[in-house]
Amino acid sequence: MKLSAKFLKNVANINCFEYVSQWDISEGSAQTLCFQITDKHKDDLRYLSQATVIDSVTVTFPSIDEGEVITKTATQKWADDKSVWCVDLAADEVPGSGAVYFSIIEDTIESKFKVSQAISMSLLNDGSC
Repeated sequence: MKLSAKFLKNVANINCFEYVSQWDISEGSAQTLCFQITDKHKDDLRYLSQATVIDSVTVTFPSIDEGEVITKTATQKWADDKSVWCVDLAADEVPGSGAVYFSIIEDTIESKFKVSQAISMSLLNDGSC
């Protein structure tokens, strides 16, 4: 298995959502970011864990400034679909990179993966005059 994530928007229910190439977020706004865990060895089909217990799914937004790294524990969106998860970012939590790191612990076994260019951000102040 080789895990990855597909990013979602307009998530309404277990079968009603849209895939997007990356999360498009705005600085200064609270965000709920949803994703679907996939298995790249199975043509990016959603990954449905066979584990007895999914201990945690953690999402880390890295930053060049160690004090600004954001780590969030994801919540399962629906009990019927173990592949869809979400994290909430507060308005003052601004990812410092486009990359996102994921960690999944199932039956005490940890799997990690990274998705590059996962975030596109609209800044409040783009630095122009």
